[in-house]
Amino acid sequence: MASLVLVLRRMGWPLLLLAGLAGLFGAGCSTAPGVRTTPSPTPSPTRAPSVSAKPSRQTLIDDMAVCHMLRVSQAQDATVTDAAVVAALRQFKVSPGQVADRAAALVPQAKAMGSGFERYAQGACSRLAGSTGVQSALVRAKPPPRPQTDPGADRVGGVWVRVDGEIGVGFARGVAARLQQEGAVGLIINSKGGNVSEARELGRYLRANGLKVAVDRACASACIDVLAGGVVRYVTRNAKIGVHQSSAPSSIGNHNTGQSYVAGSALYLREMGVDPGVALAAASVPPNKIYWISTAEVIRTRLATDLIRSL
Repeated sequence: MASLVLVLRRMGWPLLLLAGLAGLFGAGCSTAPGVRTTPSPTPSPTRAPSVSAKPSRQTLIDDMAVCHMLRVSQAQDATVTDAAVVAALRQFKVSPGQVADRAAALVPQAKAMGSGFERYAQGACSRLAGSTGVQSALVRAKPPPRPQTDPGADRVGGVWVRVDGEIGVGFARGVAARLQQEGAVGLIINSKGGNVSEARELGRYLRANGLKVAVDRACASACIDVLAGGVVRYVTRNAKIGVHQSSAPSSIGNHNTGQSYVAGSALYLREMGVDPGVALAAASVPPNKIYWISTAEVIRTRLATDLIRSL
């Protein structure tokens, strides 16, 4: 993972890492209230750097170190970490210095693993979530108090990027760039849909980077694939979540193509921890109509993990 190595070199390990962890542990971090504690499914690693097969305190510290390294490299910011790392610091009485020292020691191994390190680190974050009961998600140190331009900013914690409108070509890359540039912890999206491939690309980016998603007005069609990507998924009480058949494939009328497309939608939702039955419900609604899912059903199918009053 070339970006990881460059970030680590710029940051001067382990002193800056220690400062960032200590700040997150001591001063609190930007998280959202009411986060459910069920960890999201994450691919299991095939090989871990210097981790014994038998669970131990050292294995725990290794997981904390590599999970933290992943979040720092993704955000290119030493003031971020993972919520499960912060929880483990408290629950297992591990000091930030121990994690910082171990992370510094693992840098050469992370470099040697290349792109495989990211997969292993995602597995480490998932294991920490299972051990602590805290959802794996990107968090950052709270900034000094300042006037809020958005009265809802404190309710969901941290900086959120708001995006409205159609999901078109280049949408995923553009939104991902904004999220990184603004140091956001989540995305607020309202859209009638659009390009399914772009929506899923963004959804997978959100999941891999531990980011949250919220809807406060309406999210339909391909937009639900973006919503599904959030590690935590908020909807307000007045938000509308809608599904219908996608008209994206020109050959959707072909029986085999239609079946494959529905299966692909179901597999994507299952990958994101959402009830794949949502894809079957969508397939039963003509492209020129929208079925608005009830709030209770949105929660039951895990399209949303939490209901909030407002953003």
